Amino acid sequence: MYLLKKYCPKNLEGVVGLDKPISEFLKYLGKKPVLLYGSPGVGKTLSCYLVAKKLDLELYEINASDYRDTESLKKVLEIAKQYSIFGKKRLVLIDEVDGLSTQDKGATKELIKILKETKNPIVLIANDAYDQKLKSLKYYCKLIQYHKIHTNSIVKYLKKICDEENVDCDDNILKNIAQRSNGDVRASVLDLQSLISKNKLLPSDYLAPRNYEENIFNSVRYILKTKKIDIAKDVMNNLDRNPDDFFWWIEENVTKEYQETDLENALNFLSLADTVKKRIRKRQDWNLFKYYVDFISVGVALSKEDTYRKFVRYGFPTFISKMGAMKAKRKELEETMDKLQEQMHCSKRIIKEELPYLRQFMDL
Repeated sequence: MYLLKKYCPKNLEGVVGLDKPISEFLKYLGKKPVLLYGSPGVGKTLSCYLVAKKLDLELYEINASDYRDTESLKKVLEIAKQYSIFGKKRLVLIDEVDGLSTQDKGATKELIKILKETKNPIVLIANDAYDQKLKSLKYYCKLIQYHKIHTNSIVKYLKKICDEENVDCDDNILKNIAQRSNGDVRASVLDLQSLISKNKLLPSDYLAPRNYEENIFNSVRYILKTKKIDIAKDVMNNLDRNPDDFFWWIEENVTKEYQETDLENALNFLSLADTVKKRIRKRQDWNLFKYYVDFISVGVALSKEDTYRKFVRYGFPTFISKMGAMKAKRKELEETMDKLQEQMHCSKRIIKEELPYLRQFMDL
């Protein structure tokens, strides 16, 4: 935590890669409640602290998951209606609003009351603005997405820290740290600190892998729920998977989300994307790749007449599961053929031809 605290930005100018959302944040703050959403570690809470400092506001922060009952939130409403004891305006920050219990409907209603009656600027923070818990709440707010920080921006930031700390660093190691952080600056700094040994960086192989399975589900949800081109493009710009893999995630789950004409339109775009992919492979014309990406994101997002409000449980792509199973079987077959080749002293082609007969009297 030493480096994280030491190099925490002291003003908005020091924040990495968030110029656009912070500018929008400042534009709407005080005009209507603001809902900041995005992955953990991208700077949502930090920007609130720095905005309060810049505008000379007293920050009043609560965690919504700790105020789940109506009575507790009524106290917050009273604070939101008042100025500080020094006559300054407050910036009321309500963090983790997606941590509210879906069973306590009164808490959500009380939060909406706070948004309507507050005399101070108010900011809500969530990881996913499209969570069912926020269905009624988000319509009272200006939604501002905090996207994942670009790898190059994180590398520059880590390089600056290494220079300040006199740490001998390898650019490839810094790039690996930035890539595995998945746009999370906080995580990248913690990883950097764990690799520093005697003013040198250890190889990034020492770091344990992270699980980004949850992020791919969020990406699918954004595409299938939004009707905005900029949001669909942001999803693809910050995607932590290969677009070819994401194609199968969309193909698997669009049939669960869309219906009738909307589904037909979406499948037409996926069909076009598949055609473009085949042409790219055949002609090696990678200029077409941007159309492939737009078809599976913007095309699918705009295929629906209106956003579906129902809850849908998304699933892992069947195609990828089958391909994984086939890959495992091929690997097992290769290992069997390697063993037989040592004993039979013949080519793998002959072993493959004779394998159905060999299985009858050998334990293969």
